[in-house]
Amino acid sequence: MKGKAIVVVAGLLVMLATLGAKAYAEEMLGGEPKEFHAAILEMGKHTVILPSAIIVDEKAKRQPMELVVTNDTKHKHGFAIDRLNVRELLKPGETKTIKLSVTDLDSLGGTEQSAYRIYDPLDHKTVTGQLYVRR
Repeated sequence: MKGKAIVVVAGLLVMLATLGAKAYAEEMLGGEPKEFHAAILEMGKHTVILPSAIIVDEKAKRQPMELVVTNDTKHKHGFAIDRLNVRELLKPGETKTIKLSVTDLDSLGGTEQSAYRIYDPLDHKTVTGQLYVRR
């Protein structure tokens, strides 16, 4: 009798763990966040945009995405992605949220992994990055 009770309790624990994992998986549909943070930073003599790569899975195109960009320098800088018609100018210390709709992401097209340049339109010496759309 005691053995059966242990088996039943173990079965219930496995079932609860499975339901929790399923709920978590549904919450993370596509495995992609809706919001990405980027910063423009000064590192010695160089200015960089970090992270240098933002990777978006094609499944993320089902929902809008936000890029939150902060200029952590003492000078005016920009953040641009030409293919998405993104071009923002940021004052020192300023943060801007760039909303990309599902239509914006769909307009990228392509059948393979595609890379789109992220750059500072005000300073061609800024170390830039890429937005990757994984298909």
